Amino acid sequence: MKNRDKLLIGSKILASKVTNRPRPFFVQYSLLNACNAKCVYCNCPEREDPRASLEQHRSVLAEFARLGAVRIKFLGGEPLLHRDLGALVQEAKSHGMRTAVVTNGFLIPSRMDLMTQFDEVVISIDGSEEAHDAQRGAGTWKKVMEAIDACAAAKLDFFLSAVVTRDTTGEVDWLIDTARRYGVSVNFQIPQFNPEMYGSGARQWMPSPGEIRKLIGKIIAAKDAGAPVLFSSRSYGRTLQWEDYSKERDERPGQASPCTAGKYFLQMEPNGDIYPCVLQIGTFQPKNAFRDGVEAAWRHASSHSCFDCYNTWLNENRGIFDLHPAILRNFWSNYLRSS
Repeated sequence: MKNRDKLLIGSKILASKVTNRPRPFFVQYSLLNACNAKCVYCNCPEREDPRASLEQHRSVLAEFARLGAVRIKFLGGEPLLHRDLGALVQEAKSHGMRTAVVTNGFLIPSRMDLMTQFDEVVISIDGSEEAHDAQRGAGTWKKVMEAIDACAAAKLDFFLSAVVTRDTTGEVDWLIDTARRYGVSVNFQIPQFNPEMYGSGARQWMPSPGEIRKLIGKIIAAKDAGAPVLFSSRSYGRTLQWEDYSKERDERPGQASPCTAGKYFLQMEPNGDIYPCVLQIGTFQPKNAFRDGVEAAWRHASSHSCFDCYNTWLNENRGIFDLHPAILRNFWSNYLRSS
């Protein structure tokens, strides 16, 4: 990204904070729940799979642009399965918004014409072959490595993303070495266990509290030593300091949350429901972008009572819009990398 574009995004965020006029800058835009993988800690393939029309999506993307969105990240399920994804990427870019996609990578080699249209690509990989295949399906690791090779050959801006479970705490070094070899960054996330999104069995994949603290401490040390870890040490520090990992967030009914989720970034589900973040799906009562309008649904999501969570990437996003200096430095160097 050119420095002038980085400064433009930064200035918009700063102006929004200074004037106390929130904008939905970062949109997690889920297109479908269908997936061509069945990961042990994910419930997406079991959920209903509503699909909006192309025209509905065009209208919603235009509204997000009007409200000030600068980045649309397409999610699933597996977003590369969506027949209109290419048209939606072009629609978002026509409004001046950056586009990203989170994918398991299986379809990347056959969809390179589409992949080159994204500003950012996030590829899920949980470790070396045996560890990855045990969590995401036999034979999937080779498909992911083919996808990584294809993105590297095409010089795409991509990241690696790993879910670290009780069985893969030993994969951190391999993942960091792999990221370093390809000249990219890797993010690490311990499992979430919201039953709606991750299923009733997701909790069993959590490492023990002691393992989590050892794991996060190792990631922080690696980051501080210059390893290509995507998120800031501060955000990992919030995960490290979480008191009770059997409770993924701090909900305080009746109290207004200080969290920037919902105000400055949000999650939209395939049916158009808008949530402050993914952790509140199934508990927060949303309004719907297609039925109620994007602005009404976003403003509704801005008011919630979740105060905190152990999710590293959500805390990273929160810190960006809290204008925390260490997180902003990390955001500038890792997310808004110069082209």
